[in-house]
Amino acid sequence: MLHSLFLFSYLLYSELELQKLVLSVCACRTAAVQLVEQGLFPCAPVHPTLAVDIHVLDFVTRLFLQIAPNNTAWADSINEFLSSQGYQLQGQDPLRRRFGNALQWYNSLQDLTANFVDQVLSIARNYEEGGSEVSDAEVKTVEIAKGKEARESSEDDDSDVDSGSDQPAKKQLRIDSDQEMNHLSRPSEYLRGRCPLCFSGPSQSAQDFNAIVCIDACFTQKHNKRSYKDPPRQHPRTVFLPESDVKRWEEIVASLRPPKTVPKTAAGGEAREDGYELSLKVPNSVLDACEASFTAADGSREKASTQFFDSTALMAMLCRHDRVLWLVNMTSPGERQHYALALIDWLFKNLPSGFIVGLLYDISCSIHRSCVKWGFLDAYLSQLTFAISVFHAYGHGWACQCVYHPRKCDSFGLSDGEGCERFWHSISKLIAYLHICGHHTRLYTLDSQVQYADRLSLLGIGNWLARKWRNTQTRRLEADTQVISSAKQDRYLREQWKSQLSSQTRPLPRQTKNAGRSAVEEAIRLRKVRDTLRDRVSALEDVLSDINSEDYQVAEVEGKLPDLRGKLAQVQAKLIRQEQLLGVVGQQQYRHLATSPFMALRMNAHALKVRLRNRLTSRKFERDRIERSFRRQQYNDRKVRTQTEDAVKRRDPGIQALARQYNILCHKMEELVRLKRAPRNAIAPQPIPLK
Repeated sequence: MLHSLFLFSYLLYSELELQKLVLSVCACRTAAVQLVEQGLFPCAPVHPTLAVDIHVLDFVTRLFLQIAPNNTAWADSINEFLSSQGYQLQGQDPLRRRFGNALQWYNSLQDLTANFVDQVLSIARNYEEGGSEVSDAEVKTVEIAKGKEARESSEDDDSDVDSGSDQPAKKQLRIDSDQEMNHLSRPSEYLRGRCPLCFSGPSQSAQDFNAIVCIDACFTQKHNKRSYKDPPRQHPRTVFLPESDVKRWEEIVASLRPPKTVPKTAAGGEAREDGYELSLKVPNSVLDACEASFTAADGSREKASTQFFDSTALMAMLCRHDRVLWLVNMTSPGERQHYALALIDWLFKNLPSGFIVGLLYDISCSIHRSCVKWGFLDAYLSQLTFAISVFHAYGHGWACQCVYHPRKCDSFGLSDGEGCERFWHSISKLIAYLHICGHHTRLYTLDSQVQYADRLSLLGIGNWLARKWRNTQTRRLEADTQVISSAKQDRYLREQWKSQLSSQTRPLPRQTKNAGRSAVEEAIRLRKVRDTLRDRVSALEDVLSDINSEDYQVAEVEGKLPDLRGKLAQVQAKLIRQEQLLGVVGQQQYRHLATSPFMALRMNAHALKVRLRNRLTSRKFERDRIERSFRRQQYNDRKVRTQTEDAVKRRDPGIQALARQYNILCHKMEELVRLKRAPRNAIAPQPIPLK
């Protein structure tokens, strides 16, 4: 059978060559096979009408990794160039569609070949290390690799290709089912391939993390909604999580966590008492403020309309070396927690038990509270430490920063958690293209970009480590110099930090309708406790002063008396503070003050003043970072300073609002004093100057 086709070949250092070839084709020697043997790649497996030099396809493949893929622009440029050289291709669309087909299947063959080589090398390593029993599919792969060149009929070849394409998926499913039981002795082969530095080396000491990862979402990577999808096409080394697993976690979250309700406020009703959520160290009021200030923490807030986009964003998990571990294709309008939970769950399924992970996420405080409150990831929480990405930390409250800032947490070192942002920047050139291409083409393109980034990262990982090591030594020297110049012992500084942490993460008082009654009742309770302890101390002192007391009685009293005196002193100090707060120091009776409106205003004003003082203290510590950054003008420090300045400016209106509310209560108390509706000798506090 004779078959005519056009051949486009443009080799480096050679002239343009456009030929018309005639091939003798039969069932045992197809046109595609003959063309590939000559270094050409056909546009179709059967009856190709265009063949492109493999060097040209390789060049275009590498070009489309640097810019957004654009077959139309490439084909039009080639047509224009050929026309200028006197060559005219026939037809309305002589090159674009056929060249696009050749490029697509050339890339697919490249990726399948690379994946096949990786599988063969992996099996060889398992044999070398005395690995476990391999599957029939792996044995078949080894036989092929050893040189089994006998070809079956074309029908058998097709079936072999089909089974080969399914093999990675079947193997992945088998790995996942084994990992559900978490019986791994080391990180999975997938993770060792994703980042050899994080998952192939020896385990760290017990006080360090075995790995540090970061998570973030990007809502510029959308995909326009279309009435149809392009044909299914999956990269053999895809990094995307299966949609079924993401859907499963969405159902888990919906079943365990009830819909959010709006909490009552002081203006609309009795505000709930501030406190801690089980084992968390940050008060609920601070966590609520963080959720309110971050759009990422509000899953119901729309960032991309599902009316126009079927894929609204991407979420990624990267290791500390900025290598992509997994991607998730998001379909909801907001950044909902089940995407991050699915990534974390998938990570631990590929890790052995006892593997410690540090997680950096811009809303780690919110997802940590959800895990503790609703039981998400219960099996892994003991192996997981949450922290906030450095450049997002300054949008959180100071109490949240004290607990979740990676610079204030052990073992995070200088990891900043911004690897995702750097990855989003590297693929920003694809935003326009990924909006309009097919759904499966979009995923394949992203997988190709990830594989390309991996190759670049692996080549430069030595320089990366050297640069980070030098930076670490410089920062360590600066820190040691500051500690030495403080003339304080390490133990003293650590104790002071613990005291500061305890003080600045205490729950804050809230305004309530019954604040006065509660404060008076607390003072009465403390007075009763004080009187009881005073009587017990007096009775024990009488035993000591009695000359008729037995020796064993004296010994028993001497053992109890110091503890009782200490408790008495503590209660007495609390009572004095409470009476000073109420303004009733020295009064014998103040039960009647429980119903006084003046007392309610006084206690609510005190709550506002405590919150205001807390806000000002937080701003002082944040401004300290700004002042220090002026003295060391490095690029990263300038970015952190800018983030901090923005956060301080955003919180200024809240501070002003608290001061205004406090002044309003002061004026109300002044009015009650003027009308003689306040307790005798009561004095209203002075308003705070807003300037």
